[in-house]
Amino acid sequence: MTGAHLISARGARQGDRLRDPGLLRRYDARMRTSPRSLASRPLTTALLLGALLLVAWLAWGTPSSHDGAHRMMWLGGERFRIELATTPPSRQRGLMHRPSLGSNQGMLFVYPDVAPRSFWMKNVSFAIDILYLDVDWRLVHLHAAVPPCRSDPCPGYPSQKAARYVLELPAGTASRLSLEPGTRLDPPLPAGVTKKKAPE
Repeated sequence: MTGAHLISARGARQGDRLRDPGLLRRYDARMRTSPRSLASRPLTTALLLGALLLVAWLAWGTPSSHDGAHRMMWLGGERFRIELATTPPSRQRGLMHRPSLGSNQGMLFVYPDVAPRSFWMKNVSFAIDILYLDVDWRLVHLHAAVPPCRSDPCPGYPSQKAARYVLELPAGTASRLSLEPGTRLDPPLPAGVTKKKAPE
């Protein structure tokens, strides 16, 4: 057998092997578990998990959907009616241009992140307490009885630590209820819930 015939015979045998259905199935199975295929699985899992989290987040509602809503909040054993400010326009407006704030009322500013905050009293006509809270509703800084700003430039009242929430209450409330840095507050009650047993 010549070299050409030998090569031809080998090629024929290899061609027969490639046409073997059993061999093709084994090759296909190996391809399905190739490193490239395995490497794509974590990405697919992550995408599916992200989609599930997005669906759950939308089901609960976005923070902006609560903007301007009122919630009940227990502070020092007393119940307060708190207005939510959850969007940039409402957070910027705050308590501006309002004639007064009831003794058991307040405004809660909700931010999407934890960061240093600073508030001022421009166009606010009454004194308030400004409470800065972290993500766990712990009071991290307090400005008590902050007076209205009578002329520009209005001073700022910054937090000494990063905050996620800012709660504005009538002046003197924090002192009366013994709210001081380190105090952990109860978050607002869910929508539709207006009554709750006062904390012991």
